[in-house]
Amino acid sequence: MKRMTGLLSLSILLALLILLIVWPFGTDTTVQQAQPNPSHDSLVLRFGYNIPERSALHLAAERFKTAIEQHTSGRVQVQLFPNQALGNDHQMLEMARQGELDLLLIPSAKLSTALPEMQYADLPFLLPTRQDMYAMLDGEPGRLLLEKMKRINMVGVTFWGNGFKHFTANRPLKTPSDFAGLNIRIMKSRLLRDQFNLMGAEAVPIDFHETRQALLDGVVDGQENPLVAIHSMRIHEAQTDLTLSEHAYLAYVFAISEKRFNQLPGHLQTLLLETARALTPWQRIETERQESEFLAEIQASGTAVHELSESQRILFQQAMQPLADRFETTIGPDILAYTREYAVLKHPRENRWLIGIDTDLSAVAPRLGLEVKRGVEIAVQHFQRSGTMLTPDVQVIARDNRNLAGRSNRTLDDYARTPGMLGIVAGIGPTPSHVNQSPSQQAVPIINPWLFSDVSEQGNSLISLAAPADRFATQLISDLRKRGIKTARLITETTAWSENLTHAIETAAIKSGITIEAKAILDPEYPLATQLEVQQETVDAAILVLYSRLLQESLNWFADQPRVPLLISAIDWTMPADGPDVLSMQSLRQGSTAASVMEAYRKRYGSDPLSTSTLMLSHDAAWMLLMAAVRCEAGLHENMAQALKVAPCEQVITDFSFAESDHRYHVNWYLAPAYKLNDGTRGTP
Repeated sequence: MKRMTGLLSLSILLALLILLIVWPFGTDTTVQQAQPNPSHDSLVLRFGYNIPERSALHLAAERFKTAIEQHTSGRVQVQLFPNQALGNDHQMLEMARQGELDLLLIPSAKLSTALPEMQYADLPFLLPTRQDMYAMLDGEPGRLLLEKMKRINMVGVTFWGNGFKHFTANRPLKTPSDFAGLNIRIMKSRLLRDQFNLMGAEAVPIDFHETRQALLDGVVDGQENPLVAIHSMRIHEAQTDLTLSEHAYLAYVFAISEKRFNQLPGHLQTLLLETARALTPWQRIETERQESEFLAEIQASGTAVHELSESQRILFQQAMQPLADRFETTIGPDILAYTREYAVLKHPRENRWLIGIDTDLSAVAPRLGLEVKRGVEIAVQHFQRSGTMLTPDVQVIARDNRNLAGRSNRTLDDYARTPGMLGIVAGIGPTPSHVNQSPSQQAVPIINPWLFSDVSEQGNSLISLAAPADRFATQLISDLRKRGIKTARLITETTAWSENLTHAIETAAIKSGITIEAKAILDPEYPLATQLEVQQETVDAAILVLYSRLLQESLNWFADQPRVPLLISAIDWTMPADGPDVLSMQSLRQGSTAASVMEAYRKRYGSDPLSTSTLMLSHDAAWMLLMAAVRCEAGLHENMAQALKVAPCEQVITDFSFAESDHRYHVNWYLAPAYKLNDGTRGTP
């Protein structure tokens, strides 16, 4: 018995000794994220984010850590720093940019100051379902967004997320009109402010951690957040109603410090990328699983939960469309065009008409390409409100050709095979001179409305509203002679469009007796001022044959010069109030239709068009397609090709002439003062 007592006493003493050794005495007894003890030969990657340990994002990060360490047999170890252990989002981002933090999970909204395009997932009611948003973030739009992380010295890998946002208030919010007169809490964001203003609400920026108290105090009437935030901050206890709207996604970007990434061997780079991407579906599923638990607890607390019907979602989508239009240049016309096409084709409706657009939205002249798209959209809007509707649904889809003939040909072929396609508007890019006459394409008319084309013959599929380059150049030089111009300088660039037109202008100038004293071929890789600084007083006019960003930059340069020759732009370009006087080639009829198009443009997009002639030509191309479709629907013609072989219909804006003998369209161009923003007036010939 004494022996057993002695053994027990010895065991107790040993246990106490072990406890003294391992127990972390001190004032801070917080349990920290367990981290491995790295060996001297191991590589350690630090991974920081703002989310607490319970979240699906943290659980996915743990799986990422485990997978990397297992695949490398412990040679690479990942240290996790959740819950802002290393600082807030902005501090961690700066650490990662400097190479002081290796891996980062950060809300896409927190990147919007440096990368405004990252507001993409914040656009409300952009897509019908959450699966559609996942498809876009995992597809081309997501790839384009992640590529932009290079601008801030980061490698964008994939999009994880913290759930979709929902509305809460002390009443149901099931239609846009339900928001009228309410004060809604938002994080500081112009996009979010405009979102609620469009619905008649007042947006009030308030810090997230102060939101619940602001709701209790009546400072604001409602807010938007994912279920994880609503539950964790007990917002549902301060609000009587939750509307499950799923209207925007709180996306998180999984990113790697570019400085650190470039130091890693190729096989490890691939492992990091593939592991993070492979975990993306699991992370989303886990978020949805947690959301179902949160929702059950919220409902059990007595909060009334409402779901939107399909018709109510459509009302919100219609109310929010101006937001996507106004942020198009911020987020990217190419990104939103891809999203729009996906949504239209993935969710088809009966008796639907389509107009397809093939134009440059990202490469050489994206802003002009955008005016082509917007001209078509305004025409469809005009058509839908004109009372001539014989079909309930007309949709516009556009693709970015990136100024590449191969992409254009693929687009034309895809569009020709798409049910309901009325025709294709060929915008900026190689389409007009690279039409692949496959059997599928010949069935769908293609209208080239932009400025000039070298296509000499119009077949059954291609209808050119534009003049050949030599006719366009002859008219320009003729107008210059009438103005007494004897000497000129050409400023051009190395694009096929500019080179062709420049050659035509030089030929026309020689025939007319105007001397081209100098020609500058601008290179965007070199300083613009160096290329433009020549003797200006020796010429009467400077002819700008530019349509890329070099046009605006050249005009800005001339605006700062003490002595400026007469400026001529082959492209009709809107000038700022303090910009130099410019003559541009135009083809517009003054009238009520032109005025209504300009008014509709300003109301829808919140600005003036960059190139009014480009806008109006595209509007007319789409209007002609729509009127031809109406004539076919009424039984007046057998097909679109026949219906288009008639004189231009009323309500077109461009100054057309039409040859009945060969059913050819001709645009009448002239030089006139470019549009200026100061008084909103346009010159006349």
